[in-house]
Amino acid sequence: MASWIWVLIPLAAILVGGFTEWLKFKEKQDKLGASTTEIEDELNALEEELRQRDERQQALERRIQNLETIVTSETWDALVDGEAAPPLSLEPPEQEDNLAARTEQIARRLRG
Repeated sequence: MASWIWVLIPLAAILVGGFTEWLKFKEKQDKLGASTTEIEDELNALEEELRQRDERQQALERRIQNLETIVTSETWDALVDGEAAPPLSLEPPEQEDNLAARTEQIARRLRG
């Protein structure tokens, strides 16, 4: 029976060593999990910002197209040259919010 005790001592040391290595691995994994969550949150915030910038860019492109339509129309030329009064009101709106909608409305009238 005494010979078995000598076999158990090295086995216990091996098991304790393996357990401590597993604890170190688990700690690293937990740290990586936390940093992964932070990176994922940051990525989501960047994706939202990119989406908002894309929407703003599309709105600006539509607005530029409308302004190009207005400026290149014959009515605009007549207004700028002072030859005749335009058949529609080109007065700027009082509020900035209505500016894009008003520009689009004027461009549609000039196109059609």
